[in-house]
Amino acid sequence: MIYFDSSLFLSVYLSQSEADRARGIIASADAKSSSWLLAIEVPIVLRRSLGSQEETRLISALSSFDSVLEGMALVSNLPEIAARVRADPRFAQCRALDAIHVASALLLQEETGRTVRFATFDDDQRALATTSGLDVL
Repeated sequence: MIYFDSSLFLSVYLSQSEADRARGIIASADAKSSSWLLAIEVPIVLRRSLGSQEETRLISALSSFDSVLEGMALVSNLPEIAARVRADPRFAQCRALDAIHVASALLLQEETGRTVRFATFDDDQRALATTSGLDVL
């Protein structure tokens, strides 16, 4: 199972340097998962980055993202995630939303008993996921 943060999708939709690598990970046959945050973060950043000047590109990116999102398991147990973040000082290594992503992936791994591979291009999030015992792509 692969857990995605928003950086992979944004890399693709905003044509960033890691876009080809992100496409390969997204196209993987593995089960896909994320936090409910993903459904909020990606559209907000796309609207802010592309705006009305690139409306056709924005509509295409949002449509593509919606298709991928439909096939994802989204972790939404916020009280348990919040308790985990509050209890572990390692989560202070990165931004709050990034900490929620890592805590969500850990919770998913524990609840399913499956290995969760964490996909991110964010260095702080990668470090936290690694020190938390997740397999990072």
